[in-house]
Amino acid sequence: MKKTVNLFVAAALAVGCSSLNTKKELVIETPVIVGEWQHIFNPNDTRSEIDTTWYTNDHCFAKGPEGRWHAYGIIGHKPIDPWEGETRFFHISADKFIQPKWQDHDYALTAKAGAERVLWAPHVFEESGTWHMFYNIGNMQDHARTYASWGQLCRADSKDMSNWERHPLNPQFSDPGHARDSYVFKDNGVYYYYYTKTVNEVDLRSAVAVRTSPDLENWSGSKIVHTQPLKCNWGGDCESPFVVKRGGVFYMFICLAMTDYNKTHVYWSTDPANFPKENLVCELDSHAAEVIKVSDGEWYISNTGWDKKGLYIAPLKWEVKTK
Repeated sequence: MKKTVNLFVAAALAVGCSSLNTKKELVIETPVIVGEWQHIFNPNDTRSEIDTTWYTNDHCFAKGPEGRWHAYGIIGHKPIDPWEGETRFFHISADKFIQPKWQDHDYALTAKAGAERVLWAPHVFEESGTWHMFYNIGNMQDHARTYASWGQLCRADSKDMSNWERHPLNPQFSDPGHARDSYVFKDNGVYYYYYTKTVNEVDLRSAVAVRTSPDLENWSGSKIVHTQPLKCNWGGDCESPFVVKRGGVFYMFICLAMTDYNKTHVYWSTDPANFPKENLVCELDSHAAEVIKVSDGEWYISNTGWDKKGLYIAPLKWEVKTK
């Protein structure tokens, strides 16, 4: 009996040691831009030969039927006035993600007169053969740009990525601080809708909020997941949120558009509803960055903005460091 107990204890200790030896360390990766920027879309190429002041801004990429890549985003014209001049979404596509020039199409959406003041920062998410576009329309108040006015977050759906039908219940929801810059992410059956805003109407720190849903139709209330120091108003230091999950770690990319226009910060977390400011991974030289996984081991990052003529992409790799 004693021998049996000893063997049992020995076996238990062996299992315990095995568990300790196989316990995984938390691995935090660092995204690194590893190549030259490739200019895939210059809006001036297909517009006026005389006027070359067209620009693009916040945008998204999505893969469509038959493997064709599509991109949508803000398009404007100098002199820059986002509250009046950014009222359409460009639409481009390519057979391959790495292609010198993408094909320019008709505008995906144009703001509805009297109802949609702007069209800002689309994000396209595919589910069961339907592509959902989430975007912001500002509001129609005369002085909306001068205070932390409410942004209205909307949705449109498409079966072919060219013809988009607005959701009958738009806006999906509203929030202060010109709430904008949609990004939708699905994890473990839950949809996370991230967007830029201020903490509230009087606390003007830039923030990223999230709402969750089981079905893309019924959304929770707003929860702040990240807050920046008060260096600017209107949420301008938390623009273009984008979340990537690698292993059990989530990485949130945000653009410091108001204090450092061409700088993106990356934060890590094991909780998709909380990205502490202490968890800064790195800085990247990019504005309104999107992160695109083309295939396993093949990643890219994008770059655009008022100071550039169009849209750029560059290869991205993930370097490992142990936390």
